[in-house]
Amino acid sequence: MTSSTTPMTEGIPAIGSPEFAADPQGHYAWLREHAPIAQTKIDYGPVSQPIWVLARYEDCRAMLTDPRLPRSPGGGSALAAGLPEHVRMVSEESLIMKDGTQHKRLRALVAKPFTPKVIERLGERVRALATHRLDALAGQDVLDLRQEYALPIPFTVIADMVGVGEADRARFQLGVTAMLSNFEGTRQDWDAKIRDLTELVRELVARKRAEPADDILTGLIQAEEDGDRLSEDELVAMVFTLIVAGYETTFNLITNAVVTLLDHPDDLARLREAPEDTALWRSAVDEVVRFAGPVGGTKPATSVEDITWYGQTVPAGATVIPLLGSANRDPAAFDEPDRFDITRTPNHHLGFGHGPHFCLGSNLARMEARVAVQVLLARHPAISLAVPRDELAFEPMPLWTRYRQLPVRLG
Repeated sequence: MTSSTTPMTEGIPAIGSPEFAADPQGHYAWLREHAPIAQTKIDYGPVSQPIWVLARYEDCRAMLTDPRLPRSPGGGSALAAGLPEHVRMVSEESLIMKDGTQHKRLRALVAKPFTPKVIERLGERVRALATHRLDALAGQDVLDLRQEYALPIPFTVIADMVGVGEADRARFQLGVTAMLSNFEGTRQDWDAKIRDLTELVRELVARKRAEPADDILTGLIQAEEDGDRLSEDELVAMVFTLIVAGYETTFNLITNAVVTLLDHPDDLARLREAPEDTALWRSAVDEVVRFAGPVGGTKPATSVEDITWYGQTVPAGATVIPLLGSANRDPAAFDEPDRFDITRTPNHHLGFGHGPHFCLGSNLARMEARVAVQVLLARHPAISLAVPRDELAFEPMPLWTRYRQLPVRLG
């Protein structure tokens, strides 16, 4: 993709449209220069929503702590309005969509399983899963690394964390796959799978209440802060949040990391030669998040009053999204922002957000990506693309950088 400016004489294309997806960094550069606050629309499945977008780093960062821009004023999300009831419930009960004291309450109840020390203890489990997957793939000439390696590792981790037994894993995977599919297939089929996933999570909650286990879902059920506990709807919503934060983000981060390193062979060689340099590997993962992170924007916020940026007034009630993918390439915030640098310091990217909604699963995603790529490079140092680079295509997901496939030769 080029970083050159793209003329937009006919207005700003919809986020996620083929025109925008063909050159997102070009559009981001144009927006930062000419329209740092702009009105467009976003299409998400059956929902088409007019939105305002912010393109510059400092504006995006400030927005994420601005009380005039809550995510759910009045308890509802603008983008959830057209979704089925069971989907709207898990969205609106999620801590991702809560503000103020409601958000603080939920975050306090769920934060303990996500401390850096707890996440690092999962490292050996991730290493074992990565090794097992590569054992299973041994002897294959060409394989889809996204589907056969990047995806199964975080799926197994999140299923373990939630406490999904072997008997329920196929059913769990069907629902998770539908949830992350951007409404592919028929609407009725998608609704049925999401409804079944919701019912499965409720069944799991009931089982863990009756028979507590050593997993995060049991921990969430038992979590208490000043006599307060999560309701059943909040527990179900939290599992869906874990799926997005701990699974969807992570397998795409692993995929994007491999592509980015193959695009930068000198950095790839440096990491391959320093498998024990944890600081360098952590820095490299953060640079992947900045340079080619899977998440290009946060959940939408709603203005509760008129807000003016650069002489442009965003009216009360408008939906506003910070373009994190643009902010992370802003030359006002990063030296040579279009250069991939695994030693970049400081690296204050917004790939995991900022402020009260900073991603709770950031430590988990970083660790899984680091370990998965370390194991892959140690086992297959000659890994290479099995198709020309320009044949790698993105999925049509607005504000996501998700490859459809990653065909490789392990070497």
